Amino acid sequence: MYGLEFIAHWQLFFAVVINCVAYWLFMVLGKRRALKAAISRQLSDCEEFASALKESLSTSDSIELEKRKLIIQLRLSELIAKLQNEELLPTDVLHAYQWRALKLSDETGSNCVVQFIEEAESWASQLEETYGQHRKGKPPFYGIPISVKESVQIEGYESTRGYVRSLGHKADRDANVIAMLKKLGAVPFVQTNVPQTLLSYACSNPIYGRTAHPTHPDRTCGGSTGGEATLIRLAGSILGIGGDVGGSIRVPAHFSGICGFKPTSTRISQIGSKPSIPGRPLMCATLGPMARDVYSLVTFMRNILCDELFENDPYVMPIKFQEQLYNEGRPLTIGYYESDEFFEAIPACRRVVSKSKEMLESAGHRLVPFNPPDITAAVGLLIAICTVDGGRYVRDHLKGEIVDSSVRLMKILYSLPYWSRRMLATLVKPLDRRSALLLKSFPSDTGELRRMYHKVANYRRSFCEAWRDAGLDALICPACPIVALPDKVMPRLMSIVSYPALYNLLDLPAGVVPCSVVTEDDEKQVTTQYSIDGPISSVVKRYLGQGSGSVGLPVALQVVAMHARDEVCLRLMTQVEQLWSQLPAGSTGLP
Repeated sequence: MYGLEFIAHWQLFFAVVINCVAYWLFMVLGKRRALKAAISRQLSDCEEFASALKESLSTSDSIELEKRKLIIQLRLSELIAKLQNEELLPTDVLHAYQWRALKLSDETGSNCVVQFIEEAESWASQLEETYGQHRKGKPPFYGIPISVKESVQIEGYESTRGYVRSLGHKADRDANVIAMLKKLGAVPFVQTNVPQTLLSYACSNPIYGRTAHPTHPDRTCGGSTGGEATLIRLAGSILGIGGDVGGSIRVPAHFSGICGFKPTSTRISQIGSKPSIPGRPLMCATLGPMARDVYSLVTFMRNILCDELFENDPYVMPIKFQEQLYNEGRPLTIGYYESDEFFEAIPACRRVVSKSKEMLESAGHRLVPFNPPDITAAVGLLIAICTVDGGRYVRDHLKGEIVDSSVRLMKILYSLPYWSRRMLATLVKPLDRRSALLLKSFPSDTGELRRMYHKVANYRRSFCEAWRDAGLDALICPACPIVALPDKVMPRLMSIVSYPALYNLLDLPAGVVPCSVVTEDDEKQVTTQYSIDGPISSVVKRYLGQGSGSVGLPVALQVVAMHARDEVCLRLMTQVEQLWSQLPAGSTGLP
C-alpha cells in the first residue's frame, strides 16, 4: 500500500514537472515566434518602401544617369558650391544618393542601409521652395544628404541598437544633432546598420543581418558604426553621423578606409543618441562625423558648433569652431608610438606611423617618442567603467531576445556570477593575460565602482602630466593594432580596445585618416616577425599572415589632441592626409 502511494506521489511530481517544462517551452517559443514576426514585419515595411523608391528613381535616360554619377563623384566642397549657386537642386542630389544606395544593396550585398527615410523627399523639396530661385541666405548644408547611424534618433523611426524588442518603439523627436543639421539644411536620407548591443567591433544583428566589409566581403567592416563606414566607402553617402564609445567611429573608419572623428564629448550634444549602456559618466560616448576626406569632417564641426546647439543643451561647451587653432601655422610637437605594451600592432599599422613620423618631421614638426603610462591598468579601468553595473544592463536586454552570434560570448560572460568571473580570470591568466584582465575588471559593487572612478581620475591626471612633461601639442599612433578580420573572430579580440578606447577614457579628441593598405611584404612580416603572447598570435597570423588574403585592406593613422583642442587634432589630420596624398600615385594603394 505504501509502495503504491509512493509511486502515485512520484507520478504526480513528474506530471507537475513535465507540465511546467511544457509551459516554459510554450512561453519561450511563443515569444521567439513573436520576435521573428516583428522582424518579418519590419523587413517587409522597409523593403516595400525601398521597392517603391527604386521604381520612382528608375530611368533609362542616359543624361539623367550620367548626372547622378557625376554628383556621386563630387567632393563635399564641390557639392556645397553647386548647391549654393543652384547648379544642382537638393532633390537632384538626394535622388543621386538614394539611387546609389539602392544600387549598392542590389549589386554588392553590403547590407549597410537598414531604412530609407520616407520624409527625405519632402524635406529636400521644402528646402527648394524656401531657398530656391536664387534667394540669399541658404544654410551651409543646403541640400546635403546625410546618413545616420541607427542608434541616433530620427523622429518617427526606431533606434533599436539591434534589439528586436525595440521594434515599434519610434522616436518622438530628433536627436539634437539631427535637428540642428536639418536646420543647417542637411537632409537625413538613410539609417545605417549597427551590431546588437553596440558593443562589438563587428556589425551584425538579428533584425537587419550582417554588414560586409566594402572591399573584402568575407571580413568585417568594424563596429559599431559599421553600416556608415561601408556606405561611405562605397560612395553611398557623402557625410555620415556616427557614435563612438570605444572606437565605434574610428575602428570602422580604419577597417573600411574612410575618415572619422571623435570630438571631445562636451563639444557636441549627445541628447537623442541611444548609448550601448546608459549611465556611464566617465566612459564618454560621443557623436561625430564620418566622410571620405578630412575636409568634410572639418566642415561638419565648423558648422555644427553654433549658438543654437549650445542653447538646446547647456551641458555642451559654448565654444564655436576655433579657426585660429585650425589655421595656426606654427610647427607642432607631436608624440608618437608604433605599438603599446598591451597588444602588439601588426607591421602594416607600425609602418603607417613610422612613415607619417618621417613626413611630418620633413614638414617641420618635432616628433618625440611617447608611451601612454601603464596602458594595462588603463584597459582594466575602461572595462570597469564601461560595465558599470557588472553587465546587468546588457544581460537584461538580451534576456528573451534573439541573440546575434557576434554577442553570444559577451552574453555568457555577462551572465556569470562575479565570483566565477574572478575564478575564471585566475585560471585563464597563465594562458591569456588580456582575457584575464577583461574578466576580472568588472566591478562587484558600488564601493568598487567608486574606487574605479577614483583610479580613473588619477590615471587621467598622470596621462596629462606625461603629455605636459613631453611638451606635446598632439599625438599619432595606430588607429587599431590590426586590420579587418572575419566577423567570427572579432569576439575573441576585444583586447584591441587599448588603442581606440583609451581616448574615450581620457575624453580626448581623436580621429583617423586612411593612409595606406596592407602589402604582401606586410603579410610576410606578420608570418616571420610578428610576436605576441597568448592565443591571439595564431589568430593574427592565420588571418593577417602570408597568403591570408589581407593584401589591400586599408590602414589608418590615429591622431589625438588634448581635451577640447579638437581643432588641433583636425589640423594635424588635414596635414597627414595632404602628405600621404603627395606620395607617388599608386604607392599608398588607396583609391
